[in-house]
Amino acid sequence: MTTFLRLSALATLLFSVSVAQAQPDRNASPRATLDVAGDLAEVSIQAGGNDRVAVQGSGCSGYITNTAPNGAVMWSGSGALSIYAVSGEDATIVVSDPDGRFHCSDDANGSNPAVTIAQAKSGRYLVWVGLWEPGTAGATLKAKGGQPAW
Repeated sequence: MTTFLRLSALATLLFSVSVAQAQPDRNASPRATLDVAGDLAEVSIQAGGNDRVAVQGSGCSGYITNTAPNGAVMWSGSGALSIYAVSGEDATIVVSDPDGRFHCSDDANGSNPAVTIAQAKSGRYLVWVGLWEPGTAGATLKAKGGQPAW
């Protein structure tokens, strides 16, 4: 009986860790699409979730919903692309670029995150806006060519 309880506890712990450490799903359907050709594009979203961001070696932080990107940014411009969020809560952001690389940010402007890619490749950028703590809050996801327009 004692061995069974120990094995059950170990299995529960291992399952919890693996679920908590899942990467954002790049194959999931985004909730919104922002088509950016240089001008500011924005959409109201629900930021956050209960899945801890787990992108190996990225420095990403916060909590998102792994299976539900907040948006897809379609970029066909040249030069810099900024993808950022504004919220009344402490937000974080995870961006998967067209090559599948992750870019992350926390506290770029106060408690608002921003990712700016200097020479952004044309294509689809998946975006997850998270919160520093588990839960959800309203936010605005924004994208534009150049630097953020806070």
